[in-house]
Amino acid sequence: MIEVELPDGTVAEFPAGTSREDIASALQRRFGAPEATKSFGQRFVENIVGDDDPTTQNFGEKVGTWMNKAGEAMTLGLIGDEASAAVESALPGMSYDERRDHYRQQQDILERENPIASFGADLVGGGLAGLATGGVASAPTVLGTIGRGAGLGLAEGGLYGFLEGEGGVGGRAANAASQGAQGLAVGGAAPIVVGGVARAGRAVADPVLGALGFGNQSRAGRAMMQTVGKSGKSVEELAKEVADAASEGQPEFRLMDALGKAGQRRASGVVRSGGDGADELGDFIRQRQVDQPDRLGEMIREAFGFGGAKGAAQGTDLVPQGYQFQDDVAQVLRRPTRSAQQLSGDLTAARGAAADTAYSAAREGAGPVDVRGAVSVIDNRIGGMQGSNITGDSIDAKLARYRGRLVADPAPGDEISRELSDFDRVLGVKQAIQDDIGAALRAGRNNEARELGKLVRELDAALEAASPDYRAANDAFRDASRVIEGVDTGAQMQRTGRAVDNVQTFRGMTPDQQQAARVGYGNRALEEVERNRAQAPLATRPFNSTKAREEVEAIALNPEQFSRQVGRENAMHETYQRALGGSRTADNLQDIGDLSPLADTGRAVRDAASGNMFGALGNLGAAVRPFLSGQNEATRAQIAKMLMSDQPVQALQRAARARGTNEATRRAIEEMLKAAARGQFNAE
Repeated sequence: MIEVELPDGTVAEFPAGTSREDIASALQRRFGAPEATKSFGQRFVENIVGDDDPTTQNFGEKVGTWMNKAGEAMTLGLIGDEASAAVESALPGMSYDERRDHYRQQQDILERENPIASFGADLVGGGLAGLATGGVASAPTVLGTIGRGAGLGLAEGGLYGFLEGEGGVGGRAANAASQGAQGLAVGGAAPIVVGGVARAGRAVADPVLGALGFGNQSRAGRAMMQTVGKSGKSVEELAKEVADAASEGQPEFRLMDALGKAGQRRASGVVRSGGDGADELGDFIRQRQVDQPDRLGEMIREAFGFGGAKGAAQGTDLVPQGYQFQDDVAQVLRRPTRSAQQLSGDLTAARGAAADTAYSAAREGAGPVDVRGAVSVIDNRIGGMQGSNITGDSIDAKLARYRGRLVADPAPGDEISRELSDFDRVLGVKQAIQDDIGAALRAGRNNEARELGKLVRELDAALEAASPDYRAANDAFRDASRVIEGVDTGAQMQRTGRAVDNVQTFRGMTPDQQQAARVGYGNRALEEVERNRAQAPLATRPFNSTKAREEVEAIALNPEQFSRQVGRENAMHETYQRALGGSRTADNLQDIGDLSPLADTGRAVRDAASGNMFGALGNLGAAVRPFLSGQNEATRAQIAKMLMSDQPVQALQRAARARGTNEATRRAIEEMLKAAARGQFNAE
């Protein structure tokens, strides 16, 4: 008996003595022409199109099945055997069930005959899905990333299980639950596995750079991107904040400040770690804070109209045509001024020059002035004291002096007294009394100002009766005086009073008065800033109270911008306080730490000499730890430069690009693991 093993593993038996030709002829009739006898065209068609044997796969079927399986992994089963069968069943003569079963049979053959290729399809499909979803599973913390990965795995597994399930909705739901539970476990574990592999790789690369003293750009970038993540802001948002600060006169506001507390903590860690980079960062922060009062002073001058067109007040139409008080005051308000005192002096000079012209016009055609009403006001106050030999108060003395300028008592034998009636002289008395009123108000002698005010009102009435033009000139002079008084009013607002009252007072002023009050308010705040000349003061203190913020919103020319500027200065001071403020303990510890590698090495030698090998290994490890971690001085210097950068996009571009690549790679690997697990679970 002749036995011949066939390609399918079976054995064919032929009678003894059967010739080779007869055996070949019999096999050809049973199995077709051997591969060697087939033409090239025949073999090509069978490899690409397929033959009639459903239990094997040619090259074309293997490729198609592999792509179909990868598509299922990439789309969580959305594109696969059922979707392909649905498309093909739309063609004439095609059955959905037959085509679906065909694709599933082909996948079974691929898994049985080419398990590595089948596993690779799951990996490739999962990797493409990971690249497509990007960093959706990433979180600022490790636990957050694990949680997101578990949640995403649950969702992906549930969707895949439902689409791949059988037996109607109930069967699909059961499969979704099983696959979802498996996805939850694998999704939570994948970040741990991938992160561990990544750390193992860095453990090999970092010591090389650390030992050679090179800056580890990768580690520096990771540190900065971790800081960006903790800040809750995007790189674009950080870049805009820094650019806006520069455009509003604060180029000293840098990336570390825009990062908020996360950036301040990072800056503190770098400064206190020592080295040239730390010294450079510390010097920058220190000098910037010392210069804060000067920066803020310029902002105050701009916000509160210290000169230039930004401080110009628009004139009102309250003064009749022909009088120059309004125009002269407006011109003064449009000119640059160094201080509230200078503004008051310039306004007073302008008022005096215009008054000479206005009152000269009032003198023309003026008649005698009747001062009897004014004298009556004086006598009502001091009349009872005359001849009593009792000394009155200072107000009585001033009123008596002004009475002596307005009327002369009758000489002995005369029947009438002699009263002042000349317009110019009476006007001079009235102006002198107004000066006394101003002095009394500035000194807080309010009662004196009130009594003198009664006298001024009577003299004004008498002068108006003597000259038709006096009222207009007097009204204009009074308006100009109120603008001058606005300077003191604004300074008083900054010192005292409730915000709601001060804001109401300010809004009740004319535009010219408001500008004068604005300068007075800002000048008083500037004086407070300039008095606080400590080594590194918080210059913004006058504007940090709720009262000040409400008043600034109503009084400043550009309240929104000024509030942003004050906020940035506060952030820069917080950076200074966190990085350089407080106790010197941290600096002293760092000074000791700088000597630690040498000390640890010495202790390692000592322990080795005494036979304490465990102690020697421990001290040696402590000595080389900074080098093994890659956190050497050069790496910290790179972090310091990024923190001080005024171009966040450029500073973080490389780190962000590397992080994006790492995130995409990590996600792709995680999805590969989950896809492989789904495929394995489904196969079982």
